[in-house]
Amino acid sequence: MWRDPVCLKAVGRLRLLADRGRVAPVRRLCHPGAAIIAGVDLMDLEARAARAWPALWAERVDGWLLRRTPAVARRRSNSALPLGRNGASVETVERFYRGHGMTPLVQVGPAEELRALDAALDERCWAADGHTDILVARELASNGHGDVGVAVRTGADREWVDAWVAAEGRPDAEDTYARVLARIPGPVGFAIARVEGVPAGVGIAVCDSGWSGLFCMATVPAMRRRGVARAVLGALWEWSRAQGAGAMYLQVELDNAPARAFYVALGFTRSHGYHFRTAP
Repeated sequence: MWRDPVCLKAVGRLRLLADRGRVAPVRRLCHPGAAIIAGVDLMDLEARAARAWPALWAERVDGWLLRRTPAVARRRSNSALPLGRNGASVETVERFYRGHGMTPLVQVGPAEELRALDAALDERCWAADGHTDILVARELASNGHGDVGVAVRTGADREWVDAWVAAEGRPDAEDTYARVLARIPGPVGFAIARVEGVPAGVGIAVCDSGWSGLFCMATVPAMRRRGVARAVLGALWEWSRAQGAGAMYLQVELDNAPARAFYVALGFTRSHGYHFRTAP
């Protein structure tokens, strides 16, 4: 099993201090690049994210959540998610997706707790890509809106959808709204920002048992670098707190350095990572 000597040394020091009553007990060993965040169950956080982004069809079979959403190209809508840490039959995933004319795809998350599964898929020559980190925060460094006006509603109107489509620039944006976003279980807040009355950016927060998940953060290209994303996040943070959420999580791909820097500056830290494995 992998061990980071620097990390283990730090944990050992923390445990010594804990024995002397000088710090709170350490609850979890470090993983590569992970922050020690007390009380965060990684599998539970992945389950929350799956509920917040519902597939059109989903089945629980042999330790897997098998998801598929035709016409939506996003991988989390068309991949298998492990439901436990003890492993499950990869053949189940292969039969399901090939039976629907799809290439089998697994979301390996949380990656730090599914190393055996990841190794098994690697031995089968399943390609790894889409490496993503989950960032979490319990406090926001700044939630000022500046000169950007933001409204948060519990449903999306045509103006919100049009602004999201314009900001995303994806060919499947309309289908994603109809097959995924419109089916998210509540409470869910749809935020739209305006600059001088013109739609400038959007975002979604999905509340679930004390947590809020942040999704679909996007700014219309012509409105970038005007504080739109900060304003949308601040408004969704406030809305989430009003719904009883005490913490927020979001997903950011490893190669999206500007987005990562933006969220870290606002107080988010890494919880864990996930990636996808695609069958040959």
